[in-house]
Amino acid sequence: MMYLFLSFIILVIFGLVNLYIYKRLINKFLLFKYFKKFFALIFFVLFLAQIVFLILRRDDYLSELWYEILSMSYAPSYCLFFVTLILDFFRLFLILSGKAYKKINIFIRLIFEIIIILISVFLIYISIHNALKIPEINTLNLKINGLKKDLKIAILTDMHLGKNLHEKFLEQVINKVNFQKPDMVFIIGDLIDASPKDLKPYISKLNDFQSTYGTFYTVGNHEYYHGINQVLDLLKTHTKIKILLNQNKDLGFINIAGMTDLAGIDKGLYAPNLERIKVDLNTSKPSILLTHQPKTALLYDLSDFDLILSGHTHGGQIFPFMFLVKLQQGFVYGLYSLSEKTKLYVSSGAGFWGPSLRVFAPSEIVILNLKGDL
Repeated sequence: MMYLFLSFIILVIFGLVNLYIYKRLINKFLLFKYFKKFFALIFFVLFLAQIVFLILRRDDYLSELWYEILSMSYAPSYCLFFVTLILDFFRLFLILSGKAYKKINIFIRLIFEIIIILISVFLIYISIHNALKIPEINTLNLKINGLKKDLKIAILTDMHLGKNLHEKFLEQVINKVNFQKPDMVFIIGDLIDASPKDLKPYISKLNDFQSTYGTFYTVGNHEYYHGINQVLDLLKTHTKIKILLNQNKDLGFINIAGMTDLAGIDKGLYAPNLERIKVDLNTSKPSILLTHQPKTALLYDLSDFDLILSGHTHGGQIFPFMFLVKLQQGFVYGLYSLSEKTKLYVSSGAGFWGPSLRVFAPSEIVILNLKGDL
């Protein structure tokens, strides 16, 4: 019910946004003077595409091709809204300056409009490209007291493998990680964002990660949305990754613990259980906790851990939603000091969720260089 309500609100917003763009951009441009009906049709079709994507994206009604196409339909409305808004501020500035936009030389207006169109096309392209591209490497150097050897760790969160990001994306991420020659690979939730049966043909490629100590994984909220037991069965059957469900792995020189996602509380399955983790935790050694949502650090006493690694926020993914993420999660992106001992790193994630859009929140593969007491 909540999803339907939020979907209705989103569609109302985008309906008004499309109308605003048509009234304040299309109707005002000389270049579009004889094409207004054509653009009215374009924006109507665009809004229909947004409706179809929002309503059908959670089910299996859309093929991968249609899913990919429809997921891009939000980018034009989003980018053109801000372009139109800036132009309206520019017009207001001219009015307050005692000038009128319509009185500007026609030739200059046409040149100006062409520039605005080119900028708009570029913004739409780059916002989609930022979502779909293979993430760049982001290197982070940290010192952990008590660590007896240096470690290079590859951190991946929020890959959202499904109908938009699938086999080729995973292959390229794996190749990029392997080139870094990490000692460990951490996958911290929201690995899967589709029916597990859709990923069955290629999920075994997770075994292609190459590292000294292996690949460690804990679940995110999206694994619950697609059947947590089915997801875990898929990974246990087709991969050799080390699944940490409220468990700790003692590697001799460091603890690697994984805490299940907060979604497990509502679902009544695999709820977070810090006490279960602490049973196997040797506190005389440095400890890293993998937990998908950074809000976990506000809800639980994680002072036994030296480093907490999270994702979930996507760095906000789309401006200005990072401000809402901050309110909901308490953290958005980057390195935070929770205490003198405990630090939290929140990754912006390797993939994205929903519409193919990333604005002011680039995706990343984190290479964490941990320095110890050598």
